[in-house]
Amino acid sequence: MAVEASAEQAFQARIHDEQIELLFRHTPLAQATNLLVASVLVWFLWGVIPSGSLVAWWLAVVIIVLFRFGLTIGFRHRPAGSRVAWHMLMTVGAVLSGVIWGAAGVLFFVPDSAATLIFLTIILAGMSAGSIASHSSWPSAQYAYAVLTMTPIALRYLLEGGDLWVLGLMCLVYLVNVLAFARQLSRTLIESMRLRLEKQELVHQLREEMSAAEAARALAEEANLAKSKFLAAASHDLRQPLQAMNLFIEALRNEKDPLHAERVRVHLGASAQALEGLLNELLDISRLEAGLFNPQPRIISLQEVFDALKRELQPLAEEKGIELGFVATRLNIASDPNMLGRVLRNIVANAIRYTEQGAVLVGCRRKGSRVAIAVCDTGPGIEPEFHQAIFREFYQLGNPERDRRKGLGLGLAIVDGLCRILDHPLELKSRVGHGSTFLVHVPIAAGEVPHLEDMEAAVSAGLRGYAVLVVDDELAIRQAMAEVLGGWGCHVLAAENAQDALSRLATAAFSPDAIIADYRLREGRSGIEAIADIRRALGRPVPAAILTGDTSPARLREASASGFLLLHKPVQPARIRSVLASWRSELSAPAVHDAVN
Repeated sequence: MAVEASAEQAFQARIHDEQIELLFRHTPLAQATNLLVASVLVWFLWGVIPSGSLVAWWLAVVIIVLFRFGLTIGFRHRPAGSRVAWHMLMTVGAVLSGVIWGAAGVLFFVPDSAATLIFLTIILAGMSAGSIASHSSWPSAQYAYAVLTMTPIALRYLLEGGDLWVLGLMCLVYLVNVLAFARQLSRTLIESMRLRLEKQELVHQLREEMSAAEAARALAEEANLAKSKFLAAASHDLRQPLQAMNLFIEALRNEKDPLHAERVRVHLGASAQALEGLLNELLDISRLEAGLFNPQPRIISLQEVFDALKRELQPLAEEKGIELGFVATRLNIASDPNMLGRVLRNIVANAIRYTEQGAVLVGCRRKGSRVAIAVCDTGPGIEPEFHQAIFREFYQLGNPERDRRKGLGLGLAIVDGLCRILDHPLELKSRVGHGSTFLVHVPIAAGEVPHLEDMEAAVSAGLRGYAVLVVDDELAIRQAMAEVLGGWGCHVLAAENAQDALSRLATAAFSPDAIIADYRLREGRSGIEAIADIRRALGRPVPAAILTGDTSPARLREASASGFLLLHKPVQPARIRSVLASWRSELSAPAVHDAVN
């Protein structure tokens, strides 16, 4: 309501401005007419009225005309944002002009000269009627001028008496008609202004909507092009390790030499690892779009983060023949250790890939309540026009052949997304030929680093005798899960869907302690529905996890909203074992089944 009222006030202000603009637009011609008619009146009355009175009156007209001309010039040269009440000044001018002309009806009233009275009356009536055109945009000026011009001569006629009082009455009737006509004309004029401004506003809105539609169309085309490039790049990068794996499998099938076969298996494992890395990065991009990253900040030692990065990435730097250095620090920071680790790992790995000689140095510098973690390299540098583009998916500089050794083009896109979620401002400084520096600004934490147990390593409780129900519509997955879980000492029951699972449970010698279900099942069913059906039949909330290879943000959001633990394919067996071990270790906690995520 307040917004509508404000818009209406703004619209009225525009009409107000239009009225004033029109008032001053007609002023020059009206004042020229004033001066001409006054001069004709003085000429006609010369010899009838004392010349001194005529000259004084004419000079008064000239002064008023010059005053109103001056107002017009001042209005046209007004400074921007001027708050001078120009309409009030012009109304004052109209009042003064009306007083001067009204005075003529008294000063030059000659009862004995019919010609003088007729001419004077015609002049004053004409001036009153003529002011309608020049003052119609501002009714208060029009009314003041007409009333002050005609009323004095009308009263003079009435006071003279005799036959002249009829002329006085006629003057008053004439004045009423002039005022009525002026009022009607003013309303029509203001309404036409309103309609014209509304039309302009509609045209402006239409142009804005057309511009917005054009911008949306261009954005859609750009998004479609980006999607096509994304799919083309993803397809290429997925096919490369798959092609290598197929070739290595064929080579392994025909290889007789055990030593050479072992080398082939190593290459096969590397190709599988590369494929898994790409799938994980594609999944991270989808999780970012779906908003499934939920940071859990805590106090962490920045030096421990540096040490972990050095252990992981030192071999990559040694392979490239460059130096990887970390500047020691005692600072503690507040962040999500996994997400921050992913950010820094991607930046450092990217720096190593693009640095052919020299070094990559990682350090930090305190800035107020934050610390700037800097990753500096001696690589080729990045031109300013590419500083934004490198954070787009699958965008790479100097890699048209899609060499996987230079990365997949997703690392910095993931870095940018995670930094936004963590509220860790990301900064890039680079000079072509002098290397690049990426800075991540992280809050400094007060206090000591707490001792936290690593849930991924909580497998010491053992899984022997733990009963797991696997629901998956792929036979190969069911068989593989049964082999892996059985190897850990678990009791395993594998089913194709919820109905199959309930049939098998009816004759099974055990009841499941946990459920692992695939997200997509046959006949349009989902693992979420299967778990719900099984829980309902068992009458208890069995701990459950959803396995999914879906990268659609909408599907990921749906799966995450189920409240079950979400495991993304391909998931390492160690991750599954860690989850099962943590569930088993918490069996004594009554609320465990209600808080599986």
